[in-house]
Amino acid sequence: MAVTLKRKRGAVSYREPSSDDDFSESDDERISRKRARPVRRSARHQSADAEPSSRAQRRHVSPPMANVPVERPKHSPKVAALRRRRKHRISYRDVSTDDDDDSDEDFETDEVEEPPRKAYAKPAQSPPSQKHQNKRRRRLRPIGGPLKPQANSQQAPKPVQIPTDGYKPLWATLPYHVLLQIFVYASHPLHDENMVPTSSIPWLVRVAKMCAAFTKPALTALHRNPPVFAMKQNRKELVHHLISPPEGAHEDYRVMVKRLELDATQMPALTDPTHSVADLAALITSLTTLKEIDIFDPLDRPPYRGRLKRIRRWYYPDELFTALRQSELRLQSWRWNSTFCSRGALWMKEIHADRAFQSLRELTLTKYHTDPPRKPDEDKGQPIAEELLGSALAVLPNLRSLAFETCSVVNGRLLPLLPTTLRSLNITNCIELTSEHLQGFLATHGGLLEDLVLLHNQYLDLSFLVDLKSSCPRLEVLRMDLKNYSSLTMSADNEPLYDYLLGENEIPTWPASLRVIDMEYLRKWSSEAATHFFSSLINSAEELPWLRELRILAMVDVDWRQRADFRRKWTARFEKVFARRWIPPSPHLVSMRAYREWKASWSDVAEKNDSLLDIPEAANTGQASESDSDVPLLPSRKRKDDEHWTSSRLRSRVQTSTNYEETSDDEDESGSQESPNAEDEPEFIQGRCHTVIFRLDNFRPREELYDEDDFLDEERSGDEDWNGNDVVDDEYAW
Repeated sequence: MAVTLKRKRGAVSYREPSSDDDFSESDDERISRKRARPVRRSARHQSADAEPSSRAQRRHVSPPMANVPVERPKHSPKVAALRRRRKHRISYRDVSTDDDDDSDEDFETDEVEEPPRKAYAKPAQSPPSQKHQNKRRRRLRPIGGPLKPQANSQQAPKPVQIPTDGYKPLWATLPYHVLLQIFVYASHPLHDENMVPTSSIPWLVRVAKMCAAFTKPALTALHRNPPVFAMKQNRKELVHHLISPPEGAHEDYRVMVKRLELDATQMPALTDPTHSVADLAALITSLTTLKEIDIFDPLDRPPYRGRLKRIRRWYYPDELFTALRQSELRLQSWRWNSTFCSRGALWMKEIHADRAFQSLRELTLTKYHTDPPRKPDEDKGQPIAEELLGSALAVLPNLRSLAFETCSVVNGRLLPLLPTTLRSLNITNCIELTSEHLQGFLATHGGLLEDLVLLHNQYLDLSFLVDLKSSCPRLEVLRMDLKNYSSLTMSADNEPLYDYLLGENEIPTWPASLRVIDMEYLRKWSSEAATHFFSSLINSAEELPWLRELRILAMVDVDWRQRADFRRKWTARFEKVFARRWIPPSPHLVSMRAYREWKASWSDVAEKNDSLLDIPEAANTGQASESDSDVPLLPSRKRKDDEHWTSSRLRSRVQTSTNYEETSDDEDESGSQESPNAEDEPEFIQGRCHTVIFRLDNFRPREELYDEDDFLDEERSGDEDWNGNDVVDDEYAW
């Protein structure tokens, strides 16, 4: 046997000797039964090994002798406490591999079987399985690792049992226009704002191959607005497929396209850099039902900043407008961007005179700016940019919707030159627009206006709302977003440039035709002005019968206690005055069978009511003539079955009952008595709005708003199979 230099420590037992073991043998006999210890110590330990200490002798316990009755000696409390501490001592020392492989019996000691303890007994554990070993490895993660949110332990709701006849109509038998609306609704959108395709595109392709009846509506939903720039790999094939469909095609794809959305930054790579212009002209010519063309720049949306990297600028090619002249198209929507125009507004006026543009109903102008200041010696008889743009818009007889985006040309000189036939006006991120200019335009051009959208205009306040009722009697939608964006990423020039949002003596007026009021980030005003603004809406509730959506997000710079009271007061008022009370749908209309059963039950009740002994309760009490409710009268027997006489119902009936004998003598002659909160009670309850959102705080708007989900980490996968009921190994100390 090879000699090892590693010293082994024998197993030590701290078991307290029982009464049968104490003094069963003498010390000499116990020592003689012990095995001789090998002498492998250094010289400085030889003196200590010559005379074995009493502690070393106590470490080795001889086997018990069960037949020798010996009295157990009494020990002092100190010795008993020491033994109790030794009794519960646990070792967490790792077992070395050398201890398992070494077969040297000189280092072994006699093992004594210990009886099981009742208080700390544990079931016998089998060797750890592979599953537990893998679980130990997974638990050894670095400190600070990401955590996984706990799964929702709530049980899934049970499905509602609906009585039905079991008849399932075939989808293939539905009409074409019904399937088209279903597929359009299910697949929207085909791509996001960054032209990244969604899973709806392959889904529509699979649906088109599923059934012959689904082919045409599914392909129509896909080709209404073909995702040309969302299909990077198949863009060229899609364009050529639309230009020249394959022979034997079942559907005519050229009549399906209604709108084209083209990214101007990728137009040189429409198909290939050499033939992109020719393919664009061929695409426009081949699409015989095209109505809308939108050539946009992805940076023409919030936060409205230019790109840092310079790219090759793209311009409107002459071949595009030549193809429009040669085709039979009648456009209804178009977008002009000044960065894509190599010529001025006079050229735009010539294009508007073409037959394809004379039918325009919606027009969007992007990045049109005023002329730079001229020197005194320059000719002042030349037309300015506002006049040229106004003349270009005047040649469009059917123009109904006009939108300006990031245009400094929108000012007091251009607004009076706009057409008077506008139904919709959208002004976004136009820094020169003020409330005075807008108020003058609405007084002369707002008679037919139905939709007014004002977003991110840094100089615009709410003073124009004072005359809104008289200026825009047909206005239905009013949207305002007063959040502004900085010109640079590291700058902070997004504060409003007006002095105050609304004066304390300015009270807005609201047209009776309003359906939507959406005003966000109202700030930079006093609490008195905010009170007048909110009160104007509450007081005009009776004059707003068509209002269905109300959203107000405001900020008032007051003390937090006053702001809390302010918020609590006005939130309750707006919800009480405008919010519609939710009425659950009738459970009798979920299916035809449920309706027949409900109708049959009503016919049985009607037959029973023919008897003179079964008369509705309301008819006996005379309440039918006095009540103005639209609720139908129910038979007395059904009402008695449905009533649940609880303590709350009895209490409500007692409170609502009128007792004329207990009327106070201090009331006035009219018999009315004012409540302490009579001034807070609204005069009229509109109660027809399905959306009422009122938020009042002092939160400053930011470009990116973070919530709780942005700060939650996820744990690495690996513990999904653990159910929490496994036995924890002894080597882990929790």
